[in-house]
Amino acid sequence: MMNELPKIHKTYLFSDIEGSTRLALKLGESYAFVLNRYRNIFQSAIGGFQGRVVDTAGDGFFAVFENMEGAIAFAATLQRAYSAVSWASGIILRVRIGVHFGEAIISGNGFIGLEVHRASRVCNAAHGGQVLLSRAAAEAVTGKQLKGLSIRPLGTFLLKDFEEPEPLFQLVIQGLPVDFPPPRTESVPLPTIAVLPFLNLSGDSGQDFLCEGIAEEIIITLGKIPDLRVVPRSASFAVKSKSGWSLAETARHLNASYLLEGSVKRYAQQLRIHAELIDAEKGVNLWSGRFDRGIADIFVIQDEIAQNISSTLKIKLGALQVRHISDVQTRNVNAYDHYIRGRRYYNQFSLKGVKMACSMYEQAVKQDENYALAYCGLSDVYAYLYMYESPSPDNLFKARSYSARAMQIDPLLARAYVSRGVSLSLEYNMEDSEALLEQAIALDPQLFEAWYWYGRICFVQGKLEKAAHLFETANRVQPEDFQSALLAAQVYADLGLVPKAREAWERAVRIAARYLEFNPDDPRAYYSGANGLMALGETGKSLEWLQKALALDPNDGMLLYNAGCIYAMAGLNDEAFDALSRSVDAGLNQVAWFMNDSNLDTLREDPRFRELLDKMQDSGR
Repeated sequence: MMNELPKIHKTYLFSDIEGSTRLALKLGESYAFVLNRYRNIFQSAIGGFQGRVVDTAGDGFFAVFENMEGAIAFAATLQRAYSAVSWASGIILRVRIGVHFGEAIISGNGFIGLEVHRASRVCNAAHGGQVLLSRAAAEAVTGKQLKGLSIRPLGTFLLKDFEEPEPLFQLVIQGLPVDFPPPRTESVPLPTIAVLPFLNLSGDSGQDFLCEGIAEEIIITLGKIPDLRVVPRSASFAVKSKSGWSLAETARHLNASYLLEGSVKRYAQQLRIHAELIDAEKGVNLWSGRFDRGIADIFVIQDEIAQNISSTLKIKLGALQVRHISDVQTRNVNAYDHYIRGRRYYNQFSLKGVKMACSMYEQAVKQDENYALAYCGLSDVYAYLYMYESPSPDNLFKARSYSARAMQIDPLLARAYVSRGVSLSLEYNMEDSEALLEQAIALDPQLFEAWYWYGRICFVQGKLEKAAHLFETANRVQPEDFQSALLAAQVYADLGLVPKAREAWERAVRIAARYLEFNPDDPRAYYSGANGLMALGETGKSLEWLQKALALDPNDGMLLYNAGCIYAMAGLNDEAFDALSRSVDAGLNQVAWFMNDSNLDTLREDPRFRELLDKMQDSGR
């Protein structure tokens, strides 16, 4: 059964200073006095409103309150106090505040979860001097007397990383300005950073995985910062092959305003890591650091690099309670080395790659028997083998057991909840599976796998509207993923939403084509793109891409299933049944997909379709 995380409903308040960087440049050394006074006012007043500070980052505060009335009264008190203080000659301090009410997970002395992120986004949408409330916050005080205060609806806006628009409300404070521009949502472009694979200066090609792993963990951490767009790993690592490109060409290709590059030299148990943050447009170094440490400090170094980037770009990393790399990784570097190798093999999504990943993950847990992420990897491996090679009780037992072990080791590891949820879905325990994926999203709203697998589980149950939302959110969290865009398109088509389906198919094909520019040997990108091309009516090009995929891996069960779908869409029924039959012979265990996949609709009346279903069911699939 699933574990219950400690959750609580609270009122969350975020605040920061508008234009703090410009203010610091203008005031110079005097800014420290202004910042200290701003903090003192906040901290000295909060106790009188049943609130407490959870976290601070630069000029930002994250606080929680026992009730909404206290939070709103505190916000009004702050704005009145800040507007009344004489800060410095010609200086007006403008503080923006966001308030939201919802459920979060207790993590040590802090809180994490989707609603905490929503509260931060509400604050980010505010202007200096303004207090914005979410719908939940406004509803919590509806009908209550608020002395000297009122609430004004502003309309519905799309907050970053949230698919559903959020109604926003302004707290109108008597005696203070009430007219502000529209909330800052989609109109403000976000800075974009590309983290390039770190160079291996060790003279040992075996250290390449370690170097790439360092950069990859930094990408994952930076990707959780709300005010920063991070170029996906598949794109930034692909430019490694373009060794003749200048930094400006690399940045232009990746559409990045900043680049992080670095190098690693390992000798015995020591590391020398150099990292450099570059403003790609100006061609200047913004920050650089050299770290000479023992190899056991590798994760602390990665955390420090991420912190330095957020500090240099004036973006708040700590306020969202982002779990540090060192919080989730092993302290055993040999275990980590095997884990990142396994992760790389698994992400090939081929039977050969998954079996290589299994070996790597097994070595990782031998090195560290308490390595939660490696147990997640093992669970994923055996779930994959159960679905695409052999639906044996042993594979199912291992998928279930390893995910349970990961959750036991780290009850706050979102990835463990995904692995556990997937394993339960294989037993058709859909209720608990969905609940676990909901918890994964609450723990880490930026975790692609949580949204993606939740979408797949809803799809096989026929919950199409929900599946479409989940696949679209997965694609927004990881825009380089062609599979989530493709599945969203298929669901839209099944719902009769033809324009939305066409847009998503076109998007999926664009993503796959771009990916193939740098990864021409990836069969999954070929057959995924082929599916989208066939749906768009480009039959010739679709079949051409499919043949390239089959030439690369002709016996993979997942590829053969997708080939069957593409042939069926083309009206090539004999070829479709041949590919589907071979996929079943290869061990494919996807009865629910056979039953619900609209790509196969043209085959359902053919007796051969029933024979395939009977064959899978007779073998326990």
